Amino acid sequence: MATVKDYVKYYKNLSFQDIPFNDIDSLIFAQIVYADFEHVIPSEKGKYILFSDAMRLFLKKYNFEKKKSPKFIHEVFELIDSLKEAKRYANIKMYFYTKTVDEEKQFCAFTLRFHGMVYVAFEGTDTSIIGWKEDFLLTSIFPVPAQKFAIQYLNDTIGIFDNTVIVGGHSKGGNLAMTASMLASTRIRMKIKHVYNFDGPGFRGKQYNSVSFRRMETKLKMFVPNDSTIGMLLMHSKNYQVVKSNTVGLWQHDPFTWELFGVIFIASNLTARSKSLEKSNVEFISSLKEEERNKMIEIIFDIFAKLGITDTSQIKIPKINQAISLVKEISNIESETRKKIVTLFKIILKGI
Repeated sequence: MATVKDYVKYYKNLSFQDIPFNDIDSLIFAQIVYADFEHVIPSEKGKYILFSDAMRLFLKKYNFEKKKSPKFIHEVFELIDSLKEAKRYANIKMYFYTKTVDEEKQFCAFTLRFHGMVYVAFEGTDTSIIGWKEDFLLTSIFPVPAQKFAIQYLNDTIGIFDNTVIVGGHSKGGNLAMTASMLASTRIRMKIKHVYNFDGPGFRGKQYNSVSFRRMETKLKMFVPNDSTIGMLLMHSKNYQVVKSNTVGLWQHDPFTWELFGVIFIASNLTARSKSLEKSNVEFISSLKEEERNKMIEIIFDIFAKLGITDTSQIKIPKINQAISLVKEISNIESETRKKIVTLFKIILKGI
């Protein structure tokens, strides 16, 4: 069955007049924002680069990094390579590239202008430890620093004459798209036509039950794979479309595995595991007091700091001595707290 790569192959030379902007185009934009376009897409307001030029320049500057990239980013490189000659996207203006990774946040976004529309793409979690910490903090704090940046970015990038706005992202980027669309200025919110969340986590109860969420939800297009994990985290809209994936388990979070026919995703149903996860995650996180969640998060990341862990790859494939040290650190924690930390750790670990 076809995937997003096949979509590019078959539709890349058809204009938006021939085939109108659709969900697959949105997914493409939400994927390529994972690439590092620093010094490729202008960060200054008022300057832009054409899409085709940006793809070629990116490959020229960064293609040497392809081999050492994680599988998902490797696929993003391949997607960009197939897009560099795509007439469909060639004349899209790309601008206002913003990327920040520091001690409190991991944030990246760019804006596209084409065919009378503006598309704002937010990046999901990268491999930095701070990006992963923000995923944890979504269970305890609102807004986290990246969410604040997303709100400000959306307010700053939309101009007075931008009347049709689409906002999207994958994973944490989907959460940022929802957050920004909920809390942007009234002037901006009125311009938003669609909000795309591709298998991104939801919100705590207070935000989920808010007027701003319900208002945004009427414009939300949420997609999750049939064995979704990340999209089932926290409280989220019930109006989501389940997409068939050609792989299993956690690998389904990779949208390059999602199946489609023409310009639509192939519909499927959530697995029993995913349904159970949807229920158990919400129940467990809701059972924790805010102070308790904060304490556990600080304990976990204090451990990482002591072990010198700065990248999520070190958590997934830790050195033997790091693994031993991690167990020793956790064993020093009071028994009941340790059990809850391990449970929370397992929930968020699935997001790496």
